[in-house]
Amino acid sequence: MTTTIAPLSVRENIAGWLAAFNAKDTQTLQTFYDPQSRYANAAAPMFHGIEEIMPWYEQAFSMVAGTLLFKEEFLAQQTDMALLVGKYYFQPPADAVEPVEHATGRVALVYRRTDDGRWLLLFDMDNTPPDVSPADFQ
Repeated sequence: MTTTIAPLSVRENIAGWLAAFNAKDTQTLQTFYDPQSRYANAAAPMFHGIEEIMPWYEQAFSMVAGTLLFKEEFLAQQTDMALLVGKYYFQPPADAVEPVEHATGRVALVYRRTDDGRWLLLFDMDNTPPDVSPADFQ
């Protein structure tokens, strides 16, 4: 069983989220989500709540290879809400033969601060715009 330290900042949340995602660890991944979270992936319908989001990740992990990288572009934070915008890149494994489809994109993440001070992911929306490329991560 994995033990997770509660994220005390938005940046700690995204760092822990990335580590759990790259480890394909949905048990830990779900600890970074608000129970009322919504997920709007560029290639899927909107998911409502952890109970819908985590099965989608479990299914997606069977097709994901490589490492997900994130580069922050913008952070706006108030007392109990925050918006984090950034680029992402699925860096293929060293032995990859074919390029990864939809390997880059942009994400907008909304966080809510809980009464106990933790920042949890409330809304996650990503897209695949033409102005994000693997070269952005070199």
